[in-house]
This record gives sequence, structure tokens and C-alpha cells, in this order.
Amino acid sequence: MLLEIHGQHHTYDSGNLVLNMLYNLMLEATGRLQKCTLYEMSNNKAFRATVSYLIVRDLVHEKVFAKALETLGVSWGKALPVSRINTDNMPEVKDLENKNLHNIMWTFTNNGEPNGMAEIFKGESPFDDGGTLEVIDGFPEGADTPMFPESPQEFSPGLDTELKKMVQQLRVT
Repeated sequence: MLLEIHGQHHTYDSGNLVLNMLYNLMLEATGRLQKCTLYEMSNNKAFRATVSYLIVRDLVHEKVFAKALETLGVSWGKALPVSRINTDNMPEVKDLENKNLHNIMWTFTNNGEPNGMAEIFKGESPFDDGGTLEVIDGFPEGADTPMFPESPQEFSPGLDTELKKMVQQLRVT
């Protein structure tokens, strides 16, 4: 995968699909652990609510890579036993898990385009947390994103013309 960041090209690809997926599974697990540490460092309710959502979504991403590896016939749990992070003392995380957000993936398409996600992300959770995996066509519910006037004093003011047009078209659909 070739990424361009600030005009520089970065390659994040080993050339081995299984190794790439194992690496991504490890990154998601590490990210989740770091977010749990951040959660425990703060008592701010808004911060904890935001980080809790990220903790739950990282778990979903771990499951996606685990299921993709299983689809390829890889016994990933033997090669990379992903440690289970105890979130029992995180009520915001538990609330989101009670809504099954730890087992849901959205396609982020709104025209029914096939994307293959449902072929991989299906069946029982690959972890011992219970539940059945589910793919939902479309986007998760959320609030409308307001279009505020540009603020030149901000870090990254405005959108380029093409990107602004794309955002406005998305708001119409």
C-alpha cells in the first residue's frame, strides 16, 4: 500500500497478504490497549465517552482482520494470541457492547455496491466475547456535520475546491 503524506510516499506493505493482516490485527490490539490506558488516566466524562467508542470500534477492527485471516485458512490465534483486555470497570464501553457495537461493521456505501465484507465478517465472534457478527449496509447513525465558515486562525483552514464539492454532494444524498 502506497500512502502519500505531506508530499512524501510511504510504503506499508510486506508483499505478503497474511503478514500484512497479522500486522494490522496487532496494530488494532495495541491501539485498543493504549486507548484503555488513556481511559483510565482521565475522569472527564466526555473524554471517556469518546475513548470508549474508539475502544469498542478497535475491537471490531481486530475481529475483521481475525475473520479475514480465518478466511485465508490462517490459525491466527496460535501464531498471535491477542490478549483480552478487561473492560469490566468501564461502564461506557459496556453500554456500547450492550448495543452490540463490538460485533457490527458498516459498509459505508449507500448504493448497495457489493464490497465483500459480508463474506468475511460473519458467524460467531472470533474472540470469546460472544455474539454474532453483523454487516450493515450504509453508514452508522450520526449527527449532521455543519458547514462552518472558514477560520484562518485554525490549524488547517478550509477545504480545497474539489474536496468541498464532494462534501456538499455527500450532504445531499
